[in-house]
Amino acid sequence: MKIWCFTIITCLFCAGLTAQTSDSPSQGVQPEFGFVLDGVITSNPDMGLDSAVKMAELSISSRIDPYSRGYAIFEFPNLEEVEVAEAVVVFDGFGDGFEIRAGHMLMDFGKWNTVHEHDQTMPFGDPVRKALFGGALKGTGLELHKWLAVGDTPVRFSLGAWSSVGSHAHGGEGHDEHGDEEEHGGHVGINSGVDGRKGIQDWSFSGRLSSQMDMGTNGWWQWGVSYFGSNRGLEADWENEGDPEDAINTGYASGEVFGLSARTLGFDLSIYDSSLDSDTWNKATLEYWRHEQDHAHAEGLATFAEIERSAPEGLWLTAEHGFNSEWSMAASIGQWESEIEEALETSMRYGLAINHHVSEFDRVRLAVEQVEQPGLEDEMMVTLQWSSFMGRHRHGLDW
Repeated sequence: MKIWCFTIITCLFCAGLTAQTSDSPSQGVQPEFGFVLDGVITSNPDMGLDSAVKMAELSISSRIDPYSRGYAIFEFPNLEEVEVAEAVVVFDGFGDGFEIRAGHMLMDFGKWNTVHEHDQTMPFGDPVRKALFGGALKGTGLELHKWLAVGDTPVRFSLGAWSSVGSHAHGGEGHDEHGDEEEHGGHVGINSGVDGRKGIQDWSFSGRLSSQMDMGTNGWWQWGVSYFGSNRGLEADWENEGDPEDAINTGYASGEVFGLSARTLGFDLSIYDSSLDSDTWNKATLEYWRHEQDHAHAEGLATFAEIERSAPEGLWLTAEHGFNSEWSMAASIGQWESEIEEALETSMRYGLAINHHVSEFDRVRLAVEQVEQPGLEDEMMVTLQWSSFMGRHRHGLDW
């Protein structure tokens, strides 16, 4: 499988470079290709010293006509599988600040949801989203965006309608937060599912309102509020406490439950400033989430599941100082609640990272992180990351 992954990556990227460097027609589709290679060396007590190609990502984007553009992103996590992370057509020719996105995409949901892990502050992205939702929220459907001005203040809002939703995350960090929680009775992940014919009541909906304002002589600050909700369009698997390898003697049973709901509210605040006299800069972002979700639970050796509802909260703070165009230092702290043995318990992940941009297209990062979870020994992980960006690399929303 790895050979096929390398073959597909090489062929598509070379074809893209050929298309970009050849004489393009003045009109028509002109695809732009980009490729990201993200490798890590990690050290922690559980996994020891290990290395991996954490992610290879191929992106294709192009303007289709005066009314629309499109992009698709293919991911090869650990070079072991191929996943279409996003495939979107953006109708941006309406004018008056309107835009409609249609397809399979990361939702406009909080500050970081549309930003891929290699573009985030720490090597393995946002631990709070992984713990609360199972990863970044993605969906298949439509998303309406509107940019407008309230006086001199820019404002943007979006509304999304999704026929199917899920969470987007990849392992490889040597420590899987939500995986450990599931072993201790936790419930993680958002997945669509219906038993029978799907109706509009089984769809999920999202929204975001954000504004950005000037701050000081060369900076800005931004606030945003986000919402996600599904009335009855989610499903969950369940199993009792029997042994699946000896189901007859231990009374093991499992199943699937439909018609579950979820509701999430979030708030984010970001600031950025840079010096007019030097290359120094500072930025920071705070995100807060309250996530309510139904889940299925089978007590003991019960052969049916009861529907229970939990409402964990999470907080993620990141900050970064740029010494110049080549060197920066970042810090992050994430705290979240997880339902473990029918009680909400608090976990944390925090750390520091030093970044060196060897060039515009290469970045080296050294990070040290501490992971603290109830019922488990505290772990310290050291990561050396090298990320290379080739071709055109553009996706997501900047605010």
